[in-house]
Amino acid sequence: MTHENYEKLMEKYIAGETTSEEDLRMEQYLHDNPMDDSEVLLSEKQEIGGRIRQKLLAATTRKPVKIGWWAAAAASVALLAALFWYSAPKQSDYLPAFSSIWPKADGSFAVSNTSHKPQRLTLEDGSVVILQPNSRISYPEHFGERKRTVYLHGEAFFQVKRDVTKPFIVSTGNLATQVLGTSFNVKSYDGAGSIEVQVATGRVSVYETSDSKTASKNGFILTPNQKVVFDKESRKMELGIVKNPAVVKPAASATSFEFAETPANDVLALLEKTYGIDIVVEGDVLRNCLFTGDLNELPMFDQLDLICKAVNVEYERRGASLFVSGEGCRN
Repeated sequence: MTHENYEKLMEKYIAGETTSEEDLRMEQYLHDNPMDDSEVLLSEKQEIGGRIRQKLLAATTRKPVKIGWWAAAAASVALLAALFWYSAPKQSDYLPAFSSIWPKADGSFAVSNTSHKPQRLTLEDGSVVILQPNSRISYPEHFGERKRTVYLHGEAFFQVKRDVTKPFIVSTGNLATQVLGTSFNVKSYDGAGSIEVQVATGRVSVYETSDSKTASKNGFILTPNQKVVFDKESRKMELGIVKNPAVVKPAASATSFEFAETPANDVLALLEKTYGIDIVVEGDVLRNCLFTGDLNELPMFDQLDLICKAVNVEYERRGASLFVSGEGCRN
């Protein structure tokens, strides 16, 4: 599946508009391209009761409207039960199955996923949050005029609705992740020693939060297939590459990763372009190297391993780049 098709299918999947066949394709793609083993978006769709309350209540963070007697009289007995149950004053919006939600003193809401599966939550601005088990998120009933801020404890995948006038900020106490509109994963459990942010699409600004007003902040701009790990104790950030990079720019054809006596430099250049990851060849080690092989349907690092083994070089990860060195091919 190309990156473009993946984004379109993900939008349909999040909106609950996919067919059974498309569900299988999406879940297979996510299984093959996990965000460092996070079960992102692998939650099942809402059961019948969930579908009912999605129709009854808007998937936004607004207070429910009481149901009048005329509406109750027109509904069936089963639907009546659902109406009164899900429009209780203590609920704010449609709830993910097996999760709890409660209002806070400052007028905001907190949602906790107490189930064993990721759960979906749609915010007021249309942004979608896939909240992982044992995770909690807090957000205001209405976002402010200048920014959209949510507070996360645990792990969640965010598909942010683009709004250039209101940056979307995920606060995890020690770290802030800011975007205008993109998709990314944040892992920040209270008992863990680090915070991790991975980017799926778009660009994300990740920076350390601090009370001091200085001219510069400790942070990075992340692009697709990049991640940053922040150590809470040392307060150091480490930039890296996600475990299974996804295609950023699809190849020209389905057989573009099939090579016959192709210069190794050209093969690595195609990988670099396809995955958006810098690959630096040190020296002139690949000058006489040719590569023959079929790398289609293989994960990126498997492709790179085969190339390097074939031309007698090795690679090293340094931050978000890959450096290739070695003896290379003999004359």
